[in-house]
Amino acid sequence: MLPDLGEGISEAQIVRLLVTPGDEVAEDQALMEVETDKAAVEIPSPFAGLVENVHVEEGQTVQVGQVMVSFADAGAPAVAGKAEPTPAGAPAAPTTAPTAAAPPEHPARPRTEDTKPVPAAPAVRKLARQLGVDLRTVRGTGPGRRVLREDVENAARGEAPKPPATPAEAPPDEPMPLPAVLPGVQDSDKWGPVRRAPLTQIRKTIATQMARSVYTIPHVTHCDDADITELDHLRRGFADPNRPDLKLTLMPFVIKAVAQSLKRFPELNASFDPEAGEIIYKEYISIGVAVDTERGLIVPVIRDVDQMNVRQVAEAAMALADKVRLTQFAIEDLRGGTFTITNVGALGGRYSTPIINYPEVAILGTGRSRLEPVVIDGRIEPRRILPLSLSFDHRVTDGAAAARFVREVIGYLENPARLLL
Repeated sequence: MLPDLGEGISEAQIVRLLVTPGDEVAEDQALMEVETDKAAVEIPSPFAGLVENVHVEEGQTVQVGQVMVSFADAGAPAVAGKAEPTPAGAPAAPTTAPTAAAPPEHPARPRTEDTKPVPAAPAVRKLARQLGVDLRTVRGTGPGRRVLREDVENAARGEAPKPPATPAEAPPDEPMPLPAVLPGVQDSDKWGPVRRAPLTQIRKTIATQMARSVYTIPHVTHCDDADITELDHLRRGFADPNRPDLKLTLMPFVIKAVAQSLKRFPELNASFDPEAGEIIYKEYISIGVAVDTERGLIVPVIRDVDQMNVRQVAEAAMALADKVRLTQFAIEDLRGGTFTITNVGALGGRYSTPIINYPEVAILGTGRSRLEPVVIDGRIEPRRILPLSLSFDHRVTDGAAAARFVREVIGYLENPARLLL
């Protein structure tokens, strides 16, 4: 059965089946990969035994408690071929577990490297199926030998995998590439060919959340610029002999500047309860940072940022971003945020009108910083300018307070010594 995967999760979508009828599985061996509205997870076998029926198919949405795989009794013959999925509304086939007194006639095969699921994101698995590539034959070049999209494309073309890119060659803010093959099934409308693809669970959630935000919250966006010339010099000169892998990007300073500024503007570190007619001020500061992934936009949360220094923020942000990109995060990593930051500058944008992450009341978008001519004391000097876009809930605060908050953030970014004290 589909187990309870977390608070508020009632269904999941089957991404990939890892077993077929007649397979012998070991306890805890992965039976399938499913995707909820927040994460992709593997469903392990609760015991060793012989798979009799598979009651679901890839792409199907199942409810918590619905039977997905049944096991044969000891000595029962395996069913040849894959069982048809259970029709909607029909009673699910019973699941029969082997008894302790009569072990299965066929001993479970050990979980070797060949039976372990290949580490790869759901989008990569889907691409492999579309291109007819067996992931077990592909050598992954990602972290932990994870199979990447380009590994599958190279295998489909019969090319050898390229060596993994170093951090300097593959910046973490590089945007996700467009898929080489569009998902879905071939169809047509009266103007020409089209492809139809069902929404993934996470895309359904994003759509619902965004629609709820834009139709519920009266959005207003305030834009301004920060001169980060000194901050840029400071971060580029940072080097820790104990952590040579830790490179300070601009984002940890922005996160810390926002956290410090929220102390002076608590109305932006809040949520709005329209039914009770109340503003709920949060007495903790936890910042969500939007991360672009193959599955969609994920917002992991860094907790209690106001109690961290810049280095600790950088370490926490790097660890969370790695977990999200490798789909190794927990549902709790995405909950409990009080304010969100999104970086459109990674895609080359300058200003934006970011949608508030409901039920929060504000979100800050950072644009792409660049050198610009600025007049200082009558002289034109090249300065690095960072565009900022703050969207806020006009029910909770007004434009004047939002503008003062942005100026407070700018004050920290333009005088980074304040962040280090």
